[in-house]
Amino acid sequence: MNHDTAQLGLFVSLGVTVVVLFGAMFLGHKKKTNAHIAGIGLFLVVFLITVFFAEMTGRHYTFTDPSFTIHLTLAVLTSLGTVAPLYTGYSHWKGKATLSTHKRVAAVWLLGVVAALGTGGWMLSAGTLKAPATEDTRTE
Repeated sequence: MNHDTAQLGLFVSLGVTVVVLFGAMFLGHKKKTNAHIAGIGLFLVVFLITVFFAEMTGRHYTFTDPSFTIHLTLAVLTSLGTVAPLYTGYSHWKGKATLSTHKRVAAVWLLGVVAALGTGGWMLSAGTLKAPATEDTRTE
């Protein structure tokens, strides 16, 4: 995948991911539980697509510390941490956790998302775009 396609895919999918996430949060706030759950499911799908395009974009850059290490650490922790609001949401749905617990856990997770987005932008702006590979035009 070339740089332009990967970067366009990253920014489009990132925009869709943010819109879907805030839509799912809005539906939860309005107590539209089934729609909220569907929205979270859709968020997870578009989030994975965004991660794919981020990886494809990253292959076109050389990154240096500390931006790379900090972003990667936050991104991995926040991605793995997605389980926490999913668990508390499920627990609340089943009557085993309070809504306030779910909201607090989701808010902490959302702070991680914002931190990962910010450090991702920092990493990308500090990175060096690699020269495009050239084809070998020799004939045998």
